[in-house]
Amino acid sequence: MRTSLQRLAEDGQSPWVHHLSREWIHDPVHGLPRLVRCGITGVVSHPAALATALAHTTAYDEQIRTSPADDTETLRRELVRDDARQACDLLLDSPLGDNPLDGWVAVEVDPGWSGDAAETVSRAQDLSDAVNRANLLVGIAAVGEGLTAIEEATARGLRVMATGVHSPRRYLDTAGAYRRGLLRFMDAGGDPRSVTSVASVPLSVLDEKADLRLRVMGRNSELIGTLGVATAKLVHAESLSVFSGAGWERLAARGATPQRCVWSGLTVIDGWQSELRYVEEVVGRDTAVLLSPHTTEAFLARGRVRPTLDRQLPAARRVLAALVKAGVSPKLIAGMSEEERARRGTEAFHDVRAMIDDKRVALGAAR
Repeated sequence: MRTSLQRLAEDGQSPWVHHLSREWIHDPVHGLPRLVRCGITGVVSHPAALATALAHTTAYDEQIRTSPADDTETLRRELVRDDARQACDLLLDSPLGDNPLDGWVAVEVDPGWSGDAAETVSRAQDLSDAVNRANLLVGIAAVGEGLTAIEEATARGLRVMATGVHSPRRYLDTAGAYRRGLLRFMDAGGDPRSVTSVASVPLSVLDEKADLRLRVMGRNSELIGTLGVATAKLVHAESLSVFSGAGWERLAARGATPQRCVWSGLTVIDGWQSELRYVEEVVGRDTAVLLSPHTTEAFLARGRVRPTLDRQLPAARRVLAALVKAGVSPKLIAGMSEEERARRGTEAFHDVRAMIDDKRVALGAAR
């Protein structure tokens, strides 16, 4: 019997999981191997998962104890490198489908460097070189100098996941950066078939902020819980438009691939709504859904698979117009969400380094 995740893949959408830690990669009963058997086709690392694993397991103790690394950041990179390699190899060795977003592992560069394009690209290159796997995506925050970094990384031939794309406007910026980088790569003689890009579009955070505003104003309750999915539909429409037409078709004929969308932030925060509402409302071909471990299990248990992403696009446009009329600015919410994500991402990387320091002291490995 096919699982709901496998049915998603059969309909052309790739289910990914937002989690990566050492024991989980190798646990055949509760970890990644089981989820791959159930239909998961991609993995995105999560600094919080690494911090938790460092705090509550011994999976990293031996490497921390014996590593020759002189500083915490170098040791963090070594831990992440090895986890990413193992996850990449597991997916490469698994009988996944042939959807364009099957088989990828994404690891983000510290968004604390998002104000420095050159440093971001340097760290993305170092990460790609260290992992040295063809199915690795390097994550670059699409804020600050991140757009410049996305273009430059693509021009170097790196496979990039643009993170924190909270609006159709930001998606267009990100897609433009990818296209410019792709053209530079091709002009330098690169094979476009070796380069790809995805854009991670978080949804629930948009509803969280819009709904709070609506509730404070005490009106337009029919708009509660509508911004996230409407944004996904509009971003998807922009992606189909940007990567079409005669100019793009000439690039595609040479092997270029479009920047595809990964719907993320799909955990429902409002307890009054179905915990699967985001996943079930953004089902569409040539995209991916990025699920938390909890949402993955919930979707396996009772998820419905039916095409929804391409439906009701005019209604999505009306939602944004109605929100503006009601005094809620999707543009302002997107900007706030971008800043918040960059801040929280930076804090998450700091937490991992702090946890490594604690481990080194506890294991007598501090230098």
